[in-house]
Amino acid sequence: MLSWNWIDQDSVGCELYSLEDCRELAFFVADQVGNSLPAVIGLVGTLGAGKTQWTKFFVSRFGASEESISSPTFVLLQRYPTQPPVVHIDTYRVGDEDEFLELGIEEIFEERGIAVVEWADRFADALPSKTLWIHLEPSAADPQRRTVTLSNLKVFAELSKALSKEHD
Repeated sequence: MLSWNWIDQDSVGCELYSLEDCRELAFFVADQVGNSLPAVIGLVGTLGAGKTQWTKFFVSRFGASEESISSPTFVLLQRYPTQPPVVHIDTYRVGDEDEFLELGIEEIFEERGIAVVEWADRFADALPSKTLWIHLEPSAADPQRRTVTLSNLKVFAELSKALSKEHD
């Protein structure tokens, strides 16, 4: 069971100690945002922080097999025929905001589905104000451990409510 720490009224944090914790977090978020469509999730973290692994767990919650989910680093965008549909976007190799917008991002963000954007902080101004931000920070001391912060919770009332119940 994840232990949540409120940072402020709009942000909460937790520690992940294993892949199972990462799966639990991804499933928890999926269960809450899957009913708040369209939804955009911005993932932030260094190389190896766990953004793609978290996305594999997240997308699998909607019916895709984890083996079919890979980082779209070279193709930039991957669509999964899940219910609801999930679009996985990796902006690591995107040169600038114009190139980001050329991916059809604005239309994707309006679709009745979920967009997960890795390296989202690179184009934060192009993301909707209703983006749920997830920061993953690996520990230098323990390669399995991550500090995670979820912010902009006000845009996902169900998630915020569920976190409040978990914290009580």
